[in-house]
Amino acid sequence: MIKLSAATIGLLGVILALLHYAVLPYFDNRLNRVIAANPSPVPAAVRAFHESAFVADMHADSLLWGRDLGQRHRRGHADLPRLRAGGVDLQVYSAVTRVPWGLNYDSNPSDSDSLPLLFIGAWRSPATWFDPKQRALAQADELSRLAVTLVLRRGDLSADGHKGLLSLEGMHALGGREAALGEFHTAGYRMMGLAHFFDNEIAGSAHGREKYGLTALGRRLIPRMEALGITIDLAHASPAAFAETLTLARKPVVVSHGGVAGTCPGARNLSDDQLRGVARNGGVVGIGYWKGAVCEASLAGISRAIFYAIGVAGIEHVGLGSDFDGGITAPFDAGGLPQLTAYLLAAGLSQADVEQLLGANLRRVLSTNLPD
Repeated sequence: MIKLSAATIGLLGVILALLHYAVLPYFDNRLNRVIAANPSPVPAAVRAFHESAFVADMHADSLLWGRDLGQRHRRGHADLPRLRAGGVDLQVYSAVTRVPWGLNYDSNPSDSDSLPLLFIGAWRSPATWFDPKQRALAQADELSRLAVTLVLRRGDLSADGHKGLLSLEGMHALGGREAALGEFHTAGYRMMGLAHFFDNEIAGSAHGREKYGLTALGRRLIPRMEALGITIDLAHASPAAFAETLTLARKPVVVSHGGVAGTCPGARNLSDDQLRGVARNGGVVGIGYWKGAVCEASLAGISRAIFYAIGVAGIEHVGLGSDFDGGITAPFDAGGLPQLTAYLLAAGLSQADVEQLLGANLRRVLSTNLPD
């Protein structure tokens, strides 16, 4: 057993305190910015319409940062008070479990990990410091202790108050173990992205080194996920994995957060063929709010991407996928979402169309996929 001196223990305590109270908030503030901290006024009639609609956001990484999401914060994009202020009925909370050093959209290795200091700084269990699976399970536990209804079954979508659905951002957290899928399902995960920023044992990433398609394990897991009521998320999937999954899928998929190449070219954003493929599958594409997704992180930029996606895929297949707290700069935080509703109505979408976009489309997909 290693014995530490009082001085060493004291030094470790100082380091942990600095990480928690200074370093982690610094990077949270630096990476998760809001362009307009003070939302523009929204007409009372528009706000009432927004509040009456079922509003769902398909992707936020808010669990990653170790904040108490039950309290309002001045940093980051989302917490329960701001989500309620923005009229969000359902938030998909994504668990990020590994991020490579030197993150980029083009080519990332699968063997680097920039998250240990974040999990140490958040004072999480040492089990999470270097283990993606334990990081995912810890984030699931943290959401379960919030004052939200965790969506596990179809009926949970109708519960009163704020609802949360757990999503796994990249199935590398399974560690290449087929049996681990059941463990994550038991922990509450009902949506899973095949890959994040690097290739893994399930599928290639659009940002990986090889960008291969589904592996043999990935092909086996697609029907198992559907049978368990887990919605497949193709955000970040390589073009080959994207196409192969649509061939295998028998239930609607989602692309939880991203953009469209028609308004913002780039490896991160969907081609017209991919949009049409999701539409044929019955799925939904979530339009993001950041520059990499829409090229202009503004209401106008988001709206252009939404209108383009509607034109290609149809209104039934488009939704919202903010990527709040995903290391992005957004034009508003969760409390400012009614501004987007006001902008879309002013731009010519009908209330019926906006209702579909705000959340009805995602609710349809989840109602199809979730177990009874």
